[in-house]
Amino acid sequence: MPREIAATATDELPVIQFVRPIPGFPDQYQYVLTRVAEDGPLYVLRSLDEPPVRFLVIAPLPFFPDYAPEIDDDTLDLLDVHDADRLLVLLVVSAGASAAEATVNLLAPIVVDRVSRRAAQVLLREEFSLRAPLVAV
Repeated sequence: MPREIAATATDELPVIQFVRPIPGFPDQYQYVLTRVAEDGPLYVLRSLDEPPVRFLVIAPLPFFPDYAPEIDDDTLDLLDVHDADRLLVLLVVSAGASAAEATVNLLAPIVVDRVSRRAAQVLLREEFSLRAPLVAV
């Protein structure tokens, strides 16, 4: 489970600053992260630059315990992170008509420096699925 980087009240939420925009969203750099349900594994990453833009995200551990992506040195330098323990890894969820149809993007995780709250979406060089099933059917 990720260490929390979000508060509960909207006005107290720490801002996550993307060092490069998420592909397809060129003018959006600031986001906040909130839980969908108090005890649930789903989070919403919501743009502050354009509030209707939001992504469902999860921490990989509860669903993909063996997921261990290698983050390239260029991204680590861009985030100014040299200690992997500072990184929070989030996976973007594509919701389906039912939970059984939901998929997760393992190929392009979002990495967040827990200290500076700087973030980037990374395109991995490894063989990961773009649409891995979230729930085993």
